[in-house]
Amino acid sequence: MVGNQRTGQITAFTWAAAVIFLLILILNVPLFIRMPLATDVVLYDLQAQMVLNGGTMYQDMFETNLPGIVWVHMLVRSLVGMSSDAIRAVDLVIFSGTAFLLMLWNRRNHLSLSGMLWVGIALFSFYFSISEWSHFQRDTLILLPSMAALWLRRKQTDRLINRSQQVSFASIWGWAFLEGLFWAAAFWVKPFVAVPALCVWIGSQLMIRHFRRLMIDFSSLLLGGLFLGGIGIFWMWQNGAWPAFYETFTEWNPEYVAARKSGWESLRFVQFLYRFYPWFLLHLIAVPLALLALKTYWSNSRNSETDFPAEPGQRDSVLLAFMYLGWLFQSFAFQHLFDYVHPPSHLLAITVIGGYLGSRFQECSLSWGWKGGMAFFLMMVVLSCPAFKPERARLWKTCVMNSSNAHLKSKLALLVQVDWEDLEAVKQYLKTQDLKDEDLHCYNSTLVYLYPELSVKPATRFVFFDSVLIFCPNHRNELYAAVKESPQKFVVTDLIDSGFNRDSALAKSSSSEQLTPPQYPVSLKGAYPWSHPVVFRSGRYLVHKIERPMGKFMGSGKVPTEDRVQEFFKRQKKQNSEKPSS
Repeated sequence: MVGNQRTGQITAFTWAAAVIFLLILILNVPLFIRMPLATDVVLYDLQAQMVLNGGTMYQDMFETNLPGIVWVHMLVRSLVGMSSDAIRAVDLVIFSGTAFLLMLWNRRNHLSLSGMLWVGIALFSFYFSISEWSHFQRDTLILLPSMAALWLRRKQTDRLINRSQQVSFASIWGWAFLEGLFWAAAFWVKPFVAVPALCVWIGSQLMIRHFRRLMIDFSSLLLGGLFLGGIGIFWMWQNGAWPAFYETFTEWNPEYVAARKSGWESLRFVQFLYRFYPWFLLHLIAVPLALLALKTYWSNSRNSETDFPAEPGQRDSVLLAFMYLGWLFQSFAFQHLFDYVHPPSHLLAITVIGGYLGSRFQECSLSWGWKGGMAFFLMMVVLSCPAFKPERARLWKTCVMNSSNAHLKSKLALLVQVDWEDLEAVKQYLKTQDLKDEDLHCYNSTLVYLYPELSVKPATRFVFFDSVLIFCPNHRNELYAAVKESPQKFVVTDLIDSGFNRDSALAKSSSSEQLTPPQYPVSLKGAYPWSHPVVFRSGRYLVHKIERPMGKFMGSGKVPTEDRVQEFFKRQKKQNSEKPSS
């Protein structure tokens, strides 16, 4: 970008940006496609497959979220099949659509073609640098329909802001109704999008300031949302999911949401900042720039002596600022520190900063402080970018020539939640056991990959069993009843996810007859699932063969210690002795 470069002019800087953009895609796309899927993605895959096979959402598989993400998986899997590579390719296509809308947003702020390409470089570099936990997740997926709605809001604002322009009722109604459909589509996937949607609408109305048009616009926008909402409710009613959906959201979710709030801890926040380094620093710049855009617009409009509308670029900056600040607020105020919640606010921050820098480059008014800061940030991005690490870059050819496998997943995973090669060994063992539907119970959420890879249905409707056990403690009796009624023959446990540290989980006993690690409690009797005999072990993973009776829960999703085992049975014995005789 240079001083007198017009928005559409192609210069040497444009070609340089295009070449860098292309190189980033070539280097990262094969690695991205072969990365593993997050556990949530596999859970939604299982639900989508269940519904496509005639099952009922919420009733046949427990789910705490709205059904929109399952509908997305049903559509995607019907089109591309069940491979992890295919869904990651779809994720890249959806993200590319979002990035394209973000890149074009600031064009009315005189952002040059080179500037758009550099915004695109930043957007894709960010997405390729975050872990698989954030890919094909609800928050990033809904940014595409949200950006489509934002573009429609911009169009509506352009048409309504000039009071002297005659605009028909049908025209106002139609554009707002269409926008409402897009916001509702995003809402069905994740309802927190209502916060930035409301912020964007309020921002546009503060610019329009025409009561009659405002009422028409709001009513039709709301009607569009209610229309799509009604279609979703009708689907759940026809599918038979509504009663279970209502029960889940009234009896289970309050407890689930309350438990989730405990995740805001200082250590987890530090870990979150580490995983998003250096990109989280962008908020320190984007928030002031967004507030500055709002202040500048209101100052100009207040000082203006006429009703002539502000420049289109100024209005675009205001709408984007409302979108960004609303999204950032809801992600920290109403959600948790899980990584997948926060990519959209970073993508919007990049767009906010890109628009500001682009206009300053056009005017040759960028200070040396900005230039130095950009150079320093670029250096941090390059040094922290996963694709530039030698051990990862060496896998590029393998990723091009091969599909995903356990070895590639173990090398490409950026968040080590699963030991892929050990889990593969567990899968190979279970393949020899002639498993049928509901024979297998994966106790920990990290083991969910075994169900689709072995082509078996889970033993209970609680697929993320340990998570529900931890976050919904008042419903443990229902979980235990589901376990007792299931025909399961094997249960697999993850020692690290069940409370062991890595060294203890991987340690081996001095006795060749003991498959469990030395710290595993040996006096467990009648404690599900830990007391059931271990017939196979691979690293942190244990395969238990079920011997009835099932036993009882120890009151936690973690492996109990020896002291806790003794305390538990003393408490049980005392409770039994205090029961009145019949």
